[in-house]
Amino acid sequence: MLPKFRVRGILALFVSTCLLSAQAAAETKLGLHWNELTPLITGKPVWLRLNTGVRIVGIVREVDSLGLRVDVTKTSNRKAYPKGLASIPRSEVPAIQLNKPAGHKGLIIGGVAGAGIGATAGGLLTGIAHNEGTSPDGIIAAVVAGQIAIGLLSGALRDSIAHHGGKRIIVLPD
Repeated sequence: MLPKFRVRGILALFVSTCLLSAQAAAETKLGLHWNELTPLITGKPVWLRLNTGVRIVGIVREVDSLGLRVDVTKTSNRKAYPKGLASIPRSEVPAIQLNKPAGHKGLIIGGVAGAGIGATAGGLLTGIAHNEGTSPDGIIAAVVAGQIAIGLLSGALRDSIAHHGGKRIIVLPD
């Protein structure tokens, strides 16, 4: 059994890592006029919450003076904006959220780091057990698996936070 101070230290390290990931992935806000949007959003995945309350996810194909042409992949109102190419009036778009691409980098790094820490801890425990003449194989396996699980969970959390971050563009009046 681990001493209480060691468990608290591990928990504090895990929580601080998650908080740092959340702060690093924080959203940035940018105010732009309509005529400045084209180079930033054309061809990019966006999340829109329209003035009517409809939520749309898609890829911007064109920005013109009347509105956006978006290849809609998800929508909260299929009658108003079905999947496929849709024209969204300029007056309906108060802000544009550019999503960061969803990736698995955090999951991979977390898993590898957890495996490394688990292997190191397992090797140390095996050496100690060998010197003591005992065989706590179950405890060693639990420690290694626990470290891998913590690494995978923290990596998945980092990926989740990073995916929901990104750049929020507030459309300024002309």
